[in-house]
Amino acid sequence: MNNWRARLTHRKDKRSTVPFAWAHTRSLGLLVGIILLLALPLLTPGKARAADPEAVAVASLLLPGLGQVINGDYGWGLVHMGLYFNTAGHYLDLTEDPGYIPPEERDDEQNRIIRTNRVTYKADLYGTAASSVFLYSPFAAYRDARQMAENQGGYSTPVPSESLTDLALSPFNPEHLIQPGTIIPLLLPLYLAFSPASAESWVIQPEDDLTLTEMRRGAFFQHNMVAVGEEAFFRGYLNNGLSDWLGPGWGLTSSSALFGVAHTGNAGSANAGVAFVFGLYLGYLQQLNDYAIGQGVALHYWWNVLVSLAMLKERPQGVVMPVNISLRF
Repeated sequence: MNNWRARLTHRKDKRSTVPFAWAHTRSLGLLVGIILLLALPLLTPGKARAADPEAVAVASLLLPGLGQVINGDYGWGLVHMGLYFNTAGHYLDLTEDPGYIPPEERDDEQNRIIRTNRVTYKADLYGTAASSVFLYSPFAAYRDARQMAENQGGYSTPVPSESLTDLALSPFNPEHLIQPGTIIPLLLPLYLAFSPASAESWVIQPEDDLTLTEMRRGAFFQHNMVAVGEEAFFRGYLNNGLSDWLGPGWGLTSSSALFGVAHTGNAGSANAGVAFVFGLYLGYLQQLNDYAIGQGVALHYWWNVLVSLAMLKERPQGVVMPVNISLRF
């Protein structure tokens, strides 16, 4: 433990090289690549609009809330900017704390343990909040611009209509929860969440200043932000916009590939390959539902919550279960 603590003093340089908003992605190059990709449809002829949906989405990707301001929605623009900078500032402050554990240093492969503590947990909550605003803002700007009368024509994909309230409540909407496409994928994490942990399971092991009970309660709140933000951006905006530009097949594939690259596999999250497959399924559900993303938000939320609950257990000794997963998206 003393060696583990000693390494904390050497982390500042590594953290400073990773842009905050993409703490769960591989590099700044990914962000630049996404921005360039999203800007390509702006070169497509025949789409003259008052407030170009692609342009305002890219604006909000560069600065949360900027697309809303361009749309003329100054109130929500200021809200997005304020929330982003406030939560990002708290996150950055906490990552400078000597007790903070970066994601790449939390996994103990030998003992199958993910280490955390109160400082790290609080940083993750603020980081999740800021990342969610960062991802939701382009979708909201795109949605609102698409809903303008001047922009009703010229698209092959439906106009997004779901509000933030709709998406936040989607995990608790019976209409989404009773669908076989939601229930069947959740059977495995549901089984793991309510089964005893095995001696071989990956578990989250907090230090003495944080309890598993606190983390279990926080999972229900934290993963709502994750599911809404990621589904709004990767499905509500990317899959919708790229499917209009490239067609449903290539739009689904490219948006899922970007979703995959945005996952590192650190600290219990899915790696790029698994996230790509999960993204394909979530995008398929979206296209099946006339490009509505509520069911995808519900599935994404409950998958992450159940997998987190499966990992937030005391590990017994000497009992081995045949199946084990630890992949949050």
